[in-house]
Amino acid sequence: MIKVAFCMNRGLRGYQQDCIYIDGEIYQLDFMKCPQEKFLDKNTGIFAVCDGMGGLAEGDKASKFVCEKLKDMDIDFSINAVEKALYQIQKEFEKTDIKWSGTTIAGVYLKGRKAIIFNAGDSRVYKYTSERLVYLSHDHSYVQELVDSGIISYKDAFYHPERYVVTFGIGDVFSEEWKSGNRPYIVEDELKENELYIICSDGLSDYLTDEEIYYHLYPEPFENFPILIEMLEKVKSDNYSIILVKPGN
Repeated sequence: MIKVAFCMNRGLRGYQQDCIYIDGEIYQLDFMKCPQEKFLDKNTGIFAVCDGMGGLAEGDKASKFVCEKLKDMDIDFSINAVEKALYQIQKEFEKTDIKWSGTTIAGVYLKGRKAIIFNAGDSRVYKYTSERLVYLSHDHSYVQELVDSGIISYKDAFYHPERYVVTFGIGDVFSEEWKSGNRPYIVEDELKENELYIICSDGLSDYLTDEEIYYHLYPEPFENFPILIEMLEKVKSDNYSIILVKPGN
């Protein structure tokens, strides 16, 4: 059994560029009644958020294309298989008529309590624990490069004026990065009891700090998810998409 809750909203933008993937189901709505909840009668599934690049043409088509390709794929539970699948999606994207566009992706491939975490761009995966929020993914962004270089701290990155600059993702605008050997960030992880994953676009992580996200969800994330959404609504600007996913007992 897998428990899932999710929400997406257009924010103050003119249209929805995010797309949510819930193990075979695709959502791309301007507004939805939030949060939605589902129980999947299985212990394995793929969950992802894609964020079509703001300022680029056809970002909504780009994010939905990636979700549709995920749905069509049968991916083995391994880092290598996930990387190959994302590379294949990139190559197929380059053959489409979606031009000068791209999308981020962040996701969790869950199998029991074990998971493969993956991302390209600045959509994120966090792990909610009893003590804090753990940043598991790794942004492909200008400010993340500053953090990695020790120029600024992770906390400082939240306030940096250029935190919106994305350096990698899926789409024809990232073709040169893929050709030069850049690849998605992929790691393995495992949940302890009462832990869960949060997958989100930067419409959440750019507007609420990790500490604020944790505070609003604590101590019962699924129960308090509406509180997080209410707080985000007060500061929202961008499209936002959020998934909570947890294996059953």
